[in-house]
Amino acid sequence: MVRVAAEIPIASGCFASQPLVFAHLLDERPGINVDQIDVIQGANMRTRLGGYFPPTLITKILTEMEADDTLVLFLPKTPLLTSAMLRFLGTYTGTVVRAG
Repeated sequence: MVRVAAEIPIASGCFASQPLVFAHLLDERPGINVDQIDVIQGANMRTRLGGYFPPTLITKILTEMEADDTLVLFLPKTPLLTSAMLRFLGTYTGTVVRAG
């Protein structure tokens, strides 16, 4: 496995669970590749984001999400989806793991 640089669009919103996020994404865009989307919620957000971004950028992302409780990362080649329930925070340079 190899880490490669990637531009990762992020949206945020408020959802009770990860399955509800995926249901919303599929309702909004049937056929979206949910395997290329990472939903991050809960107390371990900083740790989970650490797999993609450096600490200073994580702090910026967590500040940008304001009162939202869910982050949705659209990994490379997955089009961003925004809706009444998901707002675009920005595209951040990070890394993703790819088969080497």
